[in-house]
Amino acid sequence: MASEAAVEAVGGAVGAVTALAATYPLAIVSTWQALEHAQGVELATDELRRRYAFLPSPLKELAIYSESRGWRSLFAGLKPCLAATAVSQAVYFYLYSALRQAIVAHKRATAAARAGTLAPGAAAPDSSRTEAIGVVGSLVVAGLAGCGNVLATTPVWVVATQMQALQRQPTAQERNRTAWQVAVQLYKESGIAGFWKGVLPGLVMVANPTLQYILYEWLTAQLLQLRRGRAGSKAAGRPGGGGGGVPRLGTGDVFLLTALAKLGATLVTYPMLLIKSRLQAMNSSTAHEARYSGVLDAVVAILRREGVAAFFKGMRLKMFQTVLAAALLMAIKEQVYLSTKTVMGGLTAMRAVAVAAEADSG
Repeated sequence: MASEAAVEAVGGAVGAVTALAATYPLAIVSTWQALEHAQGVELATDELRRRYAFLPSPLKELAIYSESRGWRSLFAGLKPCLAATAVSQAVYFYLYSALRQAIVAHKRATAAARAGTLAPGAAAPDSSRTEAIGVVGSLVVAGLAGCGNVLATTPVWVVATQMQALQRQPTAQERNRTAWQVAVQLYKESGIAGFWKGVLPGLVMVANPTLQYILYEWLTAQLLQLRRGRAGSKAAGRPGGGGGGVPRLGTGDVFLLTALAKLGATLVTYPMLLIKSRLQAMNSSTAHEARYSGVLDAVVAILRREGVAAFFKGMRLKMFQTVLAAALLMAIKEQVYLSTKTVMGGLTAMRAVAVAAEADSG
C-alpha cells in the first residue's frame, strides 16, 4: 500500500498544477512588472491604462498586458512551469510529510519511553497530520523540504522565467522561442552554472513556505482548539455528556487558513522574489542596467537606480495570484488526500473480507 507521504506527494502535485494553470496569467503579468526597471520597456502604456481604467484589478492588468502582447503571451512558459511545479510540489510534500512523520514518531517514542510503555505507535496512522510539532519542528521540516525542492527544480524555473521575460521583446521571433531554444542559448551564454541562476535567493525564499506552514499550523491549531471548546460545551449540555467526535477541517477551512498564511509569508519575502526573478531572467538581450553579478549587486543597483519602492513592483498582483494559488493547492490536495485514503481504506476492507471468506471456506 502506498505510504502516507506518497499520497501527500500526489495530492500536492495535482493541487499545484491545477492551481498554477488557473492563475498563470496573473503570475506572468506580475513577473513582467517585477522585471520593469528604470530604463526598461514599459508594456503597460499610459494610453492602455486609461482605456481600461474602469476595470478592477487584476482584470485591468490582464486586459492591458493581453492587448499589448496578445493573449497567448499570458501563457508563455506554461509547459515548463507546469512540469517544474508538478515535480517540485511532489518532492516538497513528500519530504515534508516524511520528515513530519519522523518527528511525530520520535515524540511518541520519547513519550512512551518516559511512561514506561512499548506502544508509541498506538495512535491512528493519519493522526500525525494534525499533531503539533512546535515552531522549531515546523521550521526544520519546511526548511529542509524547501531546500531540496529548490536545488532540484531551479533549472526548469530559470528556463520558464526567461521565456516569460522574452514576451517583453519587440519581435515575434524572440517572443515565440521554445523552451529548448531558450535552454540551448542559456547553455551557450552561461554554461551549466547558468541553469542555477538565482539559486541563492531561491534558497532564501525557502523562508516563504516555511513561514507559510508555521502560520498555517498555528492557525489550524487555534481553529481546532476553538472547535473542541465549542464541541465540549455542547456535549456538556446534552444528557449523558458524550463528545461529538474529533473536529476536522473542511475544504473551506483549508482554503481560508492557507490564504491567510500565504498572505503573511509573501509580504515578508517578496523583495527576494523580485531579485530572484531578475537574476533568472538575465541573458544577452537584457539591458545593461538590469544585469547584476549577484544578489548583493542587485540590491545595491536597484536601490541606487530605482529606489526602495522597486523591490515591491508587481507585488499587488503577485499577492493576489500566490494567495489564490496556494489556497487552491491546499484545498485540492486535501480532497485528493481524503479521497485516496478512502479508496485505500475500502480496498483494505475488501481484501480483509476476501481473506476471511477464503478462510471460512477452507
